[in-house]
Amino acid sequence: MKPLVEYCCGAVGSIIAQYEMTKVLGHSATMGSTREKLIQDFLIAHLPQMTNAVSGVIVDSSGARSKQQDIVLVLKSIPRLPFASGHDLILQEGVVATFEIKTEITPSLLEDVFENIKSVRGLKSSSLGGAKLGDATWPYARILTVVITYGGSSLDSILRKFDDFSDSSIPDVYLDFKKGILIRNEGLIYPVSGSGSYLVYDDPSVGLARLLTILSKITGCLLMRDVKWDDYVD
Repeated sequence: MKPLVEYCCGAVGSIIAQYEMTKVLGHSATMGSTREKLIQDFLIAHLPQMTNAVSGVIVDSSGARSKQQDIVLVLKSIPRLPFASGHDLILQEGVVATFEIKTEITPSLLEDVFENIKSVRGLKSSSLGGAKLGDATWPYARILTVVITYGGSSLDSILRKFDDFSDSSIPDVYLDFKKGILIRNEGLIYPVSGSGSYLVYDDPSVGLARLLTILSKITGCLLMRDVKWDDYVD
């Protein structure tokens, strides 16, 4: 077992243990926000220091808004509008990745999750200009969409349900801390392998390790986004 996978094996156990501890809170909204914070803190501790991990609503220069996002990785080079509540108003050009965090996911619950993803993908950048130094495989103007659950249905049943939704709604990565990970098989994250729409890894430790490496490649680049700032005013 490679050291990163071995580390992630322990990390998965720790995350699940902390998740179980949150049940003592006994209040669904409080438990939900605490479980989101567990993942947010883990990302902050393990990712390159070029992004901030926040929550909030994403807005583009036309005024269109996303639904509330549990966690958003935002470039430190792009400003955001922070609020004391901890929920920021985030400019589209600064967003690198979004995360939906769910306690448990079954196929019947995916519609709301995917509507959230669709609201992010529907936003438009004021400019596609910019420069990137580092891994150039992932398009610098594209937002990575990730769904994380502490447990849920089998990966096969979740994957079958993906076929019922449009390409603009389904996530790039789906991680279940008890089942494993699904990764879009389109040649951007990894080379295309086979004919399936997703790569399937049914080991949660490998899944977490792969998520960390994917996020490190995307957030570890030197990235400068061109923004037409006047479009946010005029």
